[in-house]
Amino acid sequence: MNKYFWIAICVFIMQKPSTAIAEGYANHFKISFVRVDKTGKGYIKFVSALINSPATCTTTFKNALAFDTNTPGGKAILSTALSVQARGATMYARGTGKCTIYGVMEDYNWGYAK
Repeated sequence: MNKYFWIAICVFIMQKPSTAIAEGYANHFKISFVRVDKTGKGYIKFVSALINSPATCTTTFKNALAFDTNTPGGKAILSTALSVQARGATMYARGTGKCTIYGVMEDYNWGYAK
């Protein structure tokens, strides 16, 4: 085999998988507040910064995950977040690693109340 093939293999192996590293998550955090605007877009602001917050998003919203209530999943996220906040409980939530809803914070992927 030629040396360029082995160099390409080494470079490929040493690269970090961007999607695995970029997903932010709230590790059983309390919720500071939940916001929704008239378009149906909203976000959950946690009391602590997300762990592994993605580099592609602006650093302004390090402790928030965005969702869209115009989708069935977004309605479930809103309901769960409000329930967690009202009970003073904690929430585990994972982001998608993307910032498509607002462009300045990570999108909500999945989570649960504790």
